[in-house]
Amino acid sequence: MASLDRVKVLVLGDSGVGKSSLVHLLCQNQVLGNPSWTVGCSVDVRVQDYKEGTPEEKTYYIELWDVGGSIGSASSIKSTRAVFYNSVNGIMLVHDLTNKKSSQNLYLVWHGIVCMANILYTHTDTVVKVRY
Repeated sequence: MASLDRVKVLVLGDSGVGKSSLVHLLCQNQVLGNPSWTVGCSVDVRVQDYKEGTPEEKTYYIELWDVGGSIGSASSIKSTRAVFYNSVNGIMLVHDLTNKKSSQNLYLVWHGIVCMANILYTHTDTVVKVRY
């Protein structure tokens, strides 16, 4: 039997861009009929086999953390979202293609993540380059 590893992924973006619908689609393989607003955070899970049928086979227990989408100011991002950044393995930034402001706000979210990462991971050698 393959080993089971936990992976924590944050799903971030403006309110109403479809984060909950995306997470539901990824985890339940069905469209979310009547999505409601996420207050705080909602966690859904997906079990994913990697390299199934090979000696390197591994099964991942992926937690998708749908964080409520009110962007607010950079200081509020730090204070309210800091608790979610612990032990994060990945981040999905979601925006609405029909809403230019939601795309622009990704910069604010990304900036908040980078600031928080500098605080939480001061002893890492990892460098992330981002192109816009």
